[in-house]
Amino acid sequence: MSVFKRGGKGNYYIQFNYNGKTYVKSSKSTNKRIADRMEREWHDKLIRQEELGELPKIRLVEALDSYAKEKPGQYVESNNNVLNRLFPTDLYIDEIKSLHLTKFKAEREKAKIGAQTIKHNFQVIRSAITWAKNNGYETADLEYPKITLPKHRLRYLSIEEEKRLLDELDPLKKRSFRPSHDSQPNEEKRIYQDNFDLVILLLNTGARYSEIANIQWSSIDLNNKIIHLWRNKVQNESTIFMTNKVYNILERRFKNKTSDNVFNNKKGGPRGYQAKGIRAAIKRADIQNFTIHDLRHTCASRLVQNGLSLYEVASILGHSDVSTTQIYAHLEQQDVGIKAREILENFGASASL
Repeated sequence: MSVFKRGGKGNYYIQFNYNGKTYVKSSKSTNKRIADRMEREWHDKLIRQEELGELPKIRLVEALDSYAKEKPGQYVESNNNVLNRLFPTDLYIDEIKSLHLTKFKAEREKAKIGAQTIKHNFQVIRSAITWAKNNGYETADLEYPKITLPKHRLRYLSIEEEKRLLDELDPLKKRSFRPSHDSQPNEEKRIYQDNFDLVILLLNTGARYSEIANIQWSSIDLNNKIIHLWRNKVQNESTIFMTNKVYNILERRFKNKTSDNVFNNKKGGPRGYQAKGIRAAIKRADIQNFTIHDLRHTCASRLVQNGLSLYEVASILGHSDVSTTQIYAHLEQQDVGIKAREILENFGASASL
């Protein structure tokens, strides 16, 4: 075994042979005592793994990164960013305790983060640990805190509310707090136009925000008026047929495209979750108790109210389980009740003749 500096300067390197294999790595330190200790620990670790059957260890941050490479997409990426900021991901997975999860949940709740979002955070931790276990690393059996989700709330826009919202989002609208459209910087014009176009697409596709905000032109077939929408959250693909509004927006944007993304951020990358402007427009339009995700509910509700079955709507929304679509059941039942009344009244009228 040996510890040395390459060229006699810089960090110390560790090199030794074990069972016919040469191991080499940098100690990332100029301190020989530290390098010597790292050499002994590394050698002892190999012995425990080879002779005693001890599994190799991996830090959670490394498992999260590896899982993200296998399951790329905004959902995993955004959750990883949160976890790397707020959870002790530098710990080896087998060192993580249920207490860490409980503390994380409490801190997220204190920050007024919704139960569904915290559930997503935990789901990504679970998935990363499962990846580590499947790849032969030492893991831990953790007891996750119980998360009680609020009962499904169905909120959707009325026609009047939609008109108010789109008026507030209109890129050409004169706003008392901003210059007129012609005098606005190009970046500001882009932001207003993107917010307007994105909301129109969400209302007319029923897609999740991230699915449209980060979609690329490779998924858009303008010739056949089709969107091939990959749903990263449920790992499936839906084929969405464009309405004329959707087609007109995408055709215009395609003529002026500057990257592979339909919607860019200011650096030219995927838009990501930039919703401040849309939320502000919702507030200015005086639309109460409404979130951006409710645009998806609005589309789905209108489909049900106009005759589509829950199974058909589940297919359009990309629900992997039709039970998820049951939040719209009362709308379908109401429509069925009206139809039943009409049939019975017509039958009664015929019988009385």
